[in-house]
Amino acid sequence: MSGVLGIAYSDGRPVRRELLEQMTRAMSFRGPDSQHIWTEGSIGLGHVMQQVAGDETRSGGPENSRDGNWISADVRLDAREELIAKLQGRGQDAHSSSSDSQLLLAAYAVWAEGCLEHVFGDFAFVIWDSSQKRLFCACDQFGVRRLYFAHLGPLFLCSNTLDCLRLHPEVSARLNDTAVADFLLFGINQNSATTIFQDIQRLPGGHFLKWSAHSLGAVKYWRPPVDGLIRYKGDIEYIEHFDELLRKAIADRTRCKKAGILLSGGLDSSSIAAFCSEERERHGSPELHAFTVTTENLADEDGSAAETVARTLKIPLYRTFADRIRLFQGWDSIHWSEPGDDPLAVGMVRQFAQIAEHVPVILSGEGSDNLMEFEPWPYLRGLWQEGHAIRAGRELAEHFIARFRAPDGLRGPFRRITRRIYSHDEGQPRFPEWLNPEFAATLNLRERWPQPKNDIPRNVHPRHPLAYASLFFPGWSYMFEREDPAFTKTPVEVRYPFLDLRIINYLLAIPAMPWFFRKFLLREVVRGRIPESIRRRPKRGSPRDPLVDAVESSAANLRENQFCRKSKQYVDEKVLAKFDLTADTERMDAKLRPWCLDLWLKEMASSG
Repeated sequence: MSGVLGIAYSDGRPVRRELLEQMTRAMSFRGPDSQHIWTEGSIGLGHVMQQVAGDETRSGGPENSRDGNWISADVRLDAREELIAKLQGRGQDAHSSSSDSQLLLAAYAVWAEGCLEHVFGDFAFVIWDSSQKRLFCACDQFGVRRLYFAHLGPLFLCSNTLDCLRLHPEVSARLNDTAVADFLLFGINQNSATTIFQDIQRLPGGHFLKWSAHSLGAVKYWRPPVDGLIRYKGDIEYIEHFDELLRKAIADRTRCKKAGILLSGGLDSSSIAAFCSEERERHGSPELHAFTVTTENLADEDGSAAETVARTLKIPLYRTFADRIRLFQGWDSIHWSEPGDDPLAVGMVRQFAQIAEHVPVILSGEGSDNLMEFEPWPYLRGLWQEGHAIRAGRELAEHFIARFRAPDGLRGPFRRITRRIYSHDEGQPRFPEWLNPEFAATLNLRERWPQPKNDIPRNVHPRHPLAYASLFFPGWSYMFEREDPAFTKTPVEVRYPFLDLRIINYLLAIPAMPWFFRKFLLREVVRGRIPESIRRRPKRGSPRDPLVDAVESSAANLRENQFCRKSKQYVDEKVLAKFDLTADTERMDAKLRPWCLDLWLKEMASSG
C-alpha cells in the first residue's frame, strides 16, 4: 500500500518543496515506513509506502528509469511473470526482483499509454514523461485503487487520497450540489467522475488521464468484454479452468508472510479461505487469520458457519460484535472524506483496527454474487436463435431437475413468488418530502427520482446482461473507498480475488446454465475443500438490520439535533421534525441521510 501525489504547473512556477512535503506527510497513514518526494521545476511527486513482510515488489519512493521518466504508484500487479517475459522480449531490463513500479515504467517505455493493455492488478499511478513533458495518470480497470485530481487554471494535482488534494491552498471547499443531492436521494454519488467537492474530480476505473501545459484529457481504455465465448465439451473442463484462475488470483494476492480473510461463513468467503489455506500448505506461507462480524451471544448462523470453516481449515478466527453499537456512536472519531450513510460505521472501523493488529493484507469475497448472476433466458434465447432448439429444451429440463438438488430446493423460488404476491410495498418509493423545496426545484430532483441518471450499460452483454451491468454500479467505488485506509485509518490493504480480470473475463464468457444456478460452478470447485454443510448451505436472506434496533432506541435523540446552516440549504428541518423514523423499517439508512449529511458538514466546518 502506498500514497501517491503529483503536482504540476503549466505557467512555469516552481513546486514549493514545503507544500509538497506537507501534502505527502498527510498520506502517512498509507505508508508509515517510507516518505519521499521528488521535484524538478514545475513538476513534483510525493510518495509514501508501507512495507509488507514477504513482499519485495513494493517501491520505497518515486522511482525513475534510464530514459528520465519518474513514477509514483500505489500498485500490486497480477501475472508478473507473464509481464516480465513480455518486457524482456522487448529488450527491457525487467526481472523477478523488479518492483511493480519499475515494471510499470518499463511497460510505459515500450507501449506508452498502450501499456494498460498489458498490466493487470490493482493500481493508481502518475508518471512524469520527461521527453513528452506530460503527466500520464491511470487507475486499474475496475477502480479498486482510486485516483483523484484537480485542474484549476495552470495548476494540476492528482493523488489517491482525496484529503491530500484539499490541503493545497488553491483547492476550495465548495460543494458539488449534484453530488449532495445524489447522496440524499440514493446514498451514493451517481457520477463516477465527480466527488462531493466542486474542485476535485475522480478518475473512473478503466480510465487514464494525460496532462501537459496545453491540454488535459481523460480516456477510457477498458470495458469488460462482451464478445468472449468459451464452450467446453465436458463439465470438468469448466471446473478445472475456474479452479486454475482462482488459484492464480489468490497466489497473486498473497505474496506476503501474513494475510487475513473477511470470513462471513458464506460460500464466497469460505472459498477464498480454502484456496488461501492451500496456498499456505503449498508454500509454507502466508500465515492466515480470519475475521468475522457476529452477535454477542454467537447465535447467528453466519457466525457459526464462519467458526466451522475456520476450525476445519485451522485458521484462527477473530470476532467483531455488531450488536454492541449505538446510533452514530464514535462518529466524532471517524473522518469521512465524503458523506456516508452508515450510522453504525464505528463497527467497521473497530474491525479494521483489530485486523491491523494481526495482518497488513485482507482478502474479501466480494464480486462473486455479481459475476455469477443467474440469467438463463438470454442464454436459452441465444441457443434458440442459433438453431439449437432441442439443446435449449434439454438444458431447461435439466435446470428444473437441478432446482430439486439445490441447497434450498424449490423453497427459494417459492419464497420469491410469495413475496411478490403478498408484498404490501405498492408502487414506487415516495419522494423525500424533507428535501429543501428550493434545492429540489433548482436541480429538478423530482425528475431524477426514483431512477438515478447514470451511465450503466444495460442490456449490452448478449448472454450476461445483468452481471455485466452490475460491474458499473457506483456502489463499487463506495465500497472500495469505505475499505480504504483513508476511511479505516489503518494500514490494511483489502484485496478482491473475484475481481481479478482473468476471472471476470472467464465468467462473462461461459454459459449461465448450469454454472451460475446457485453458484454451481463455485460449489463444484470447492467440493472436498470446505465442510459439506457450508458448501451446500443455501444463501440466507439478511437478518434483522441492527440499524432498525439502533433507531428504535435512539429516535428521540435525533429529534434534539439542531441542523447547521449549511444543512438547511439541502433539507427542511421542519418536515424532519414530524418524520416518523420508526414506521416502515425498510431502507432505514435512507431515512437517516439528512442527519448523516449534517454531521459531516459540522465536522467539515470544525476542521476548517
